[in-house]
Amino acid sequence: MNRFLGTISLVSVAIIAPSVLSAQVASSPVSVSLAVGGAVPMGDMGDFGKTGFTFGGGVEFGASMFPLRLRGELAYTRFGEERASFSDPDLGTFSAQSRISNLNVNINALIAPTVPAAQIRPYAIGGLGFYNSTIDAKFTAGGTTVEGDDSKGSFGLNGGAGVRFQFVGFASFIEARYHYVFKGVPDAESDNQSWKGAGYLPIVFGITIGG
Repeated sequence: MNRFLGTISLVSVAIIAPSVLSAQVASSPVSVSLAVGGAVPMGDMGDFGKTGFTFGGGVEFGASMFPLRLRGELAYTRFGEERASFSDPDLGTFSAQSRISNLNVNINALIAPTVPAAQIRPYAIGGLGFYNSTIDAKFTAGGTTVEGDDSKGSFGLNGGAGVRFQFVGFASFIEARYHYVFKGVPDAESDNQSWKGAGYLPIVFGITIGG
């Protein structure tokens, strides 16, 4: 009888322990996330750069079983080089090259369905941040090349959605989020070297450890 009861106890522990461990890990209030992917310039941003890359990391607060989480993040985005050239019968050939990048810090809120046991969870994300944008430009005419760069700091907004795949101790996610920077690119039509609003769309794959 004692041997039988002991066997039952061991089987119970083997069944229950993973569930308890999983719940404890999933309920961790703090987690770290890393993400990498592509970034597509939108609208006026496309005049200064082509599709590029982005990567970054963040810290999330709030257990995954709750509908609301907060994420603070730091990300770097660099767009591909944009080239343009034209010819004039009298003045010759002109060419221009430009590349734009930014470093941003964001505070975001994530809202997801309250389904603690779900392994696949869609979510919405949005927030605000500060973006430091830099543009490098090169202009060539008549065999002479002029290079320069300029940068601008500005606030911005972001919003999008993602899908989170929950495992024991970590999660992976796919996320698309539109960023609008209030002063994201130089205003070519301005006489006082001002900057204007512009946006871009990063699509990333990432992992979250903890939470």
